[in-house]
Amino acid sequence: EQSDGLSFDKKNALVGIGNLINSDFLNGMTIDEAKSEVIKKLEKQGLGNKKINYRLRDWGISRQRYWGCPIPIMYREDGAVIEVPEDQLPLILPEDIDFNIPGNPLDNHPTWKYTHCPETGMKAIRETDTLDTFVDSAWYFLRFCSPRNSEEPFNPDEMKYWMPVDQYVGGVEHAILHLLYSRFFTKALNIKDISEPFESLFTQGMVCHNTFQNKSGEWVYPEDVLHENNNLTQISTGEKVIEGQMESMSKSKKNIIDPESIINTYGADPARWFMLSDSPPEKDINWSESGINGAWKICQKIWSIVESNKVFINPDSNYENTEWSDNALELNRFTHQNLNEITKSIEKFQMNVAIAKVYEMVNAISRFKPVDKTDNLALGESIKILIRSIEPMVPHLAEECWSLTGNKTSLSTTPWPKVNKKFLETSSVTVVIQINGKRRGELVVNKDTKENEIMEKIKHIKNINNAVSDKNILKLIYVPNKIMNIVLKP
Repeated sequence: EQSDGLSFDKKNALVGIGNLINSDFLNGMTIDEAKSEVIKKLEKQGLGNKKINYRLRDWGISRQRYWGCPIPIMYREDGAVIEVPEDQLPLILPEDIDFNIPGNPLDNHPTWKYTHCPETGMKAIRETDTLDTFVDSAWYFLRFCSPRNSEEPFNPDEMKYWMPVDQYVGGVEHAILHLLYSRFFTKALNIKDISEPFESLFTQGMVCHNTFQNKSGEWVYPEDVLHENNNLTQISTGEKVIEGQMESMSKSKKNIIDPESIINTYGADPARWFMLSDSPPEKDINWSESGINGAWKICQKIWSIVESNKVFINPDSNYENTEWSDNALELNRFTHQNLNEITKSIEKFQMNVAIAKVYEMVNAISRFKPVDKTDNLALGESIKILIRSIEPMVPHLAEECWSLTGNKTSLSTTPWPKVNKKFLETSSVTVVIQINGKRRGELVVNKDTKENEIMEKIKHIKNINNAVSDKNILKLIYVPNKIMNIVLKP
């Protein structure tokens, strides 16, 4: 017990937000409350005012490196520091540079740094430091607004039309410094009506692969590792290899896969498919041979479906008023429901979810057995939608399939397929049947089927009926159109 009437636990350390003690008029307050009270008292007594102190630091933008933007400054022999005249801009870096000499490459160049002042003719030396490359990369989006402008870096009218950038997609390694400098340049330029450079940011994950090291601790390329009888051996030396953890691909650790080798073996489209399908785009993906091989197989399957059914595909079809068979109607519903999900997933950058829906479409089309003319029409329409749906993931395959079906224009100029909303309306639903909360089966029934009708239909599902027929039912929990849970007495 303290003299101020407060008490505290002497045995256990405080790990949360506590209250002040032995602090006069601040006793019992939290830290934030005490700060506010101190500020009020100082201001009332005229001893001080509240002020936010930003921890800003100078940005040292010069580098003693060759790679970077030359700084347009000259040092005249009389000591004057002058700007390079505008008609001599941009400064071009020399190409005959020697990187074998220690120190600043530009400082060591025999001729580039030596020049003359255009006004006086006096000898001068160029600034040999270069600007941090962030200076170059922090305003490129402004230049993109008027890339052919030879009079100025960017045109205000063009910037007003194009800026700000609607969607920025970049690696997480750019999420701090690059974006910080981009915002700095945008604000420092004081561009009218443009306060922020980017409206939305999306950072994708990294591509990862296992790491390998030999007994000397040297990193080993994956293609130099032989997997045999649960043993790893370095092919080039015969040494044993230790497999390390999965890490983002990097040249320093040699856990990289040559893109050219992947393209030569599988093609570019399977590589795209695998990387998009393996995980959400904001997460890292683990590269695997089985994964890329699986992607190649689905591409082959799609091509086979299109080639074997191209006779059913009419490039200029319009079946708005067609009387569909039940079989065709079911396929149309499934196709447009999946197209709707694919469209929404792509808009939300959920490419892996979109690809999962494509898999469902491929399987449904593969199982579909046309019986009459409208079945053939529905099959052709579903394949057309499938081709157009895969274009963002596998554009080369999609274009080949599109051409194979008789289309004369490029798929890239074809509008995204429209969802036919009448096919989103369904008269049937799938109700999951549970016993004591555990899934035992499912029923396809008409929408809004009553509880007693569900129970009547359950009698015809052998495994479920056997499980409940001689048991006492405690209660039924029915979520219309979704779940029927039968709770049995213990």
